Amino acid sequence: MPRPTEWTEDEVGKLRSIYPSDRAFEEIVKAFPNRTPNAIRLKASRLGLKRPTIPSSVCQSHTVLLCSEGGGKFDGYLFRCGDCGSWIQVNREEGVADGGLVVCGTCGSKCYLVE
Repeated sequence: MPRPTEWTEDEVGKLRSIYPSDRAFEEIVKAFPNRTPNAIRLKASRLGLKRPTIPSSVCQSHTVLLCSEGGGKFDGYLFRCGDCGSWIQVNREEGVADGGLVVCGTCGSKCYLVE
């Protein structure tokens, strides 16, 4: 079995930049075509990098997550932006302005919540 190649400074810099972002892990893997997903996770772990987390008590769909802090109390939504893929959080107390309009903080795209 061939010995794995050492990580270059450029690769480590790129990993430090994109691993903690809200990009999908599949996109991160594509950014390192000569590395396996496990090698990427291991290097990130050794560097102390962490991926963003989504609350543990969540009901999943493809683009919208219902958030709860536990005890069955509904707290809000997480939207997946259709343009950039980042997550947008909307708390129930804050409500949604302009007939359900939610603006992505990453790319500025407009999403609409229909309850």
